[in-house]
Amino acid sequence: MVYARRNAILGLLACCISAGCGLHTPVLKTGGTGLKGALLNYSCGVHPSDAIDPTKPTIVITHGWNPLPNLIQLSLGSAGAEAIKYRCGDTYNILSWDWNAVRVPPIPSEAICIGREQGLMMAAALRARGIDPTRTQIISHSLGTVVAAQAAICLRDRGPMAQQTFLDPPRMFHRELFENLAAAHYACSVENYWAPGISGFGAPAEYPGVRSYAVEGTYPVLGILDLSMSNHVNVMRWYHQSMVCPSIPYGFQTSILLGHCNTNP
Repeated sequence: MVYARRNAILGLLACCISAGCGLHTPVLKTGGTGLKGALLNYSCGVHPSDAIDPTKPTIVITHGWNPLPNLIQLSLGSAGAEAIKYRCGDTYNILSWDWNAVRVPPIPSEAICIGREQGLMMAAALRARGIDPTRTQIISHSLGTVVAAQAAICLRDRGPMAQQTFLDPPRMFHRELFENLAAAHYACSVENYWAPGISGFGAPAEYPGVRSYAVEGTYPVLGILDLSMSNHVNVMRWYHQSMVCPSIPYGFQTSILLGHCNTNP
């Protein structure tokens, strides 16, 4: 019954988002990318397919399920990269896993399977680039958290991830993330930023080794009818703002790699 109600809500949200008030923001834009799993390099002075600099720490950013891949794109990866480069200069390898065009049915078990598949693909791409997990933070939103947790398991032979930052993973995915995929076992630091209210999907993660932070939304009721204004999407906007503005508490300020930032206050 809970899944049926959530699926109905997701269907309604998908219908409303195409005319969303929250489009044309750094993390949510019109126009699809057509990518079904690609590791893009957004570091300073490189092309998306270029190799990383092995002397630098790495930040990997990935989005969640895109309900309308032909009409919109979730752009936290590119927007986050620009924000970090503006603030920190040529400090990090900044990579984004773009899977906007992947169709995901609004059925939790099938969504998890697709998230795991994308995680296997992302791990293979990260391995090919030569990343060092012990000097890598992965920032992921929604279903992208399953992608990130699966990737960490696949790369465990190279060591644990320095940090996993989960942005509003839906409550129904918590068992998968924190028990089946044992996120806290394969990362030195695990954060769970969750959105309360009726248009947020997350919840506190009551698991050892996981720190939870609530991120209040601005339009919780409007977010029921317009996913682009939901508390769930607002977590992405808020985290992006924390990359831009050092005065925002928590968010990027709790990055285990922040000490490398050239302009870190």
